[in-house]
Amino acid sequence: MSIVLPHASHPGPIDDEIAALTLQLEEIDLFSQSSKGKHPADHPPDIDIAFASFQAEIQGYKTFLDDEKLAQSIAAAVHTDSPLIGDLTSQDVQAHEDRCFALELSNNDPEIEAPPPSVHSDLQHDVHDWMSAVSGNMAAASVIEFSDDETEAGPSMSYRERQADIMKKLSMEFQCCACTDRFPRSSMVTTTCSHRYCVDCIKILFMRSTHDEGLYPPRCCKNPIPLALVAKYMDPDELATFKLATVEYATPNRTYCSNHTCTKFIVPNSIESGTNRATCSKCGTETCAICNNAYHQGSDCPDDPSLRQTRELAREMGWQTCYACDRVVQLRSGCNHMTCPCKAEFCYVCGVRWKECNCNTADLNRIEERAEEIVDRDAGPNILPGERRRRVHQVFAELQDNHECEHSRIFERIFGGGRRGFRCEMCDARHRKYILQCRLCWLNVCEDCRRNRI
Repeated sequence: MSIVLPHASHPGPIDDEIAALTLQLEEIDLFSQSSKGKHPADHPPDIDIAFASFQAEIQGYKTFLDDEKLAQSIAAAVHTDSPLIGDLTSQDVQAHEDRCFALELSNNDPEIEAPPPSVHSDLQHDVHDWMSAVSGNMAAASVIEFSDDETEAGPSMSYRERQADIMKKLSMEFQCCACTDRFPRSSMVTTTCSHRYCVDCIKILFMRSTHDEGLYPPRCCKNPIPLALVAKYMDPDELATFKLATVEYATPNRTYCSNHTCTKFIVPNSIESGTNRATCSKCGTETCAICNNAYHQGSDCPDDPSLRQTRELAREMGWQTCYACDRVVQLRSGCNHMTCPCKAEFCYVCGVRWKECNCNTADLNRIEERAEEIVDRDAGPNILPGERRRRVHQVFAELQDNHECEHSRIFERIFGGGRRGFRCEMCDARHRKYILQCRLCWLNVCEDCRRNRI
């Protein structure tokens, strides 16, 4: 009889190991049947005792492998079905919240008679079954992490207590840091800096960054927000748009479709290296990768005349060009410290990297213009001339000390923007609910620019 000793770590799959152990058990069983009746019942020989002990050991190891195989099968099923389990759990939570709201309305309405005891008992039984199903889903899919409040190990909890604890945490609502509305914990995204966003706000931030490079990558408190936190809430088109923007912003010399009704970014893989012919994947238009005009079939690319005119106009108007990406920028007011959408920082006077030149950090005339702009923005058209001059003088004096303000944690919310709302002075977007204003330099910015640009 051949005997294969079981090892803790079999080099083959679990199924092969289980099959080998099964054959050994069958051989031991045949040996036991063939040796029956050849010895006194109360005095078995040593060989039988050894075989019985070996049989128990093999059976125990086979049971361990069967359990391990079952655990792996369950884990694989949970991993495969976790999105479905998460969706079902979210639906269950929403249904429970609607039910609680309906019961609260009925309990507070004196004209609605309370249900009879039998119906009330059935309702309680249904709620208990629902809690069991939801807590089972939660345990299987691990769709919500409750580590925020669990910093130390506590006493063990009964099954019913754990269900109640899970339901209590599911019912908690938190404030979205962008729109300030409150949402259930399961409907929010928590960033690495512990700020919570509702799904709509964080999706809007990600989609805004696809056409506003200053918001890319999406950040909160200067920390990039991982795409993995938001990808599951984005549809395939939104996800593809964001990934295309990632490639676009990483490309130094970008080519855009010359078709004015398209203007889609053309990825570098669609540009022929020898001819510089870029083919748009959306409309099929061929564009010259040198001048971004229509492709010059059979001829060399002339220097783009519109680009030359733009550069000449920039020199006449005193505008500056970013040293990193060749963007033309105009300083409306404030200090000479410029931050380009490509993140490059330079002096508006000479165009050199910031703090690598001897130019003045600010122009007093521009600071005075900024003071007038702030007073007119906040006071409105009906302010008396004397009061306006007083306020302009006060703001001008403070801006001389704070014209290089870094706006660190000194913003306050300003409400009451009237019919047109507030305008963000960085992205020009309008917001009706409120705007953030720096307490030192009176800069008005929206939540997205506050968390992503500054």
